Amino acid sequence: MQSMKPWNSNEHPIQRLKNEVDGLFSRVFNDSFIPTPSFMNQGFTPKCNIEEKKDHYLVEVEIPGVDPQDINIELEGNTMSIKGERKQKTESEDEENKMHVVEQSYGSFYRSFTLPDNVNPDEIMAENKNGILLIKLPKSKESKPRKIDIK
Repeated sequence: MQSMKPWNSNEHPIQRLKNEVDGLFSRVFNDSFIPTPSFMNQGFTPKCNIEEKKDHYLVEVEIPGVDPQDINIELEGNTMSIKGERKQKTESEDEENKMHVVEQSYGSFYRSFTLPDNVNPDEIMAENKNGILLIKLPKSKESKPRKIDIK
C-alpha cells in the first residue's frame, strides 16, 4: 500500500495552472511594448493632503502637468469638488518615433470633500505652485466645545 503525500503547493495541478495563468496575464499587461488597454487608463485620482491650521484649513492636491485652466473648483453647500483633466500630448516629429512606455496618467479626475461648518466660503483662495494646487479655506469663527445640559 502506498502512503499518501500531502500536495506541495508548487506541485498541485491547480496551483500550477493558476501560476501559469497569472504569468500569462503578467506578460500580456506588463510588457512595456504592448499598449495599455484603453479601459485601464480612464483617468487618475490626484493625491491630497488636508491640514488644519490655527486660522484655516489647507488642501494640497498633486496635479503635475495639469493646466490650471483645466481645473474647476466648486462649492455647493458644505461640499467642495475639484474636477479637471490632464491632457495627453500627442506630438510626433516623424512617423518613425513611437512612444513605447506611457506611465503617466491622463484623463479626467474628480475629488470632493465635505467641509467643516466653520469654513468661511467667501474667502476661499486657490493657487497652483509647481504642480500642487493649494486651496486655503479660512475659518469663520473658532469652534469651541460647548456643554449641553440634560433636562
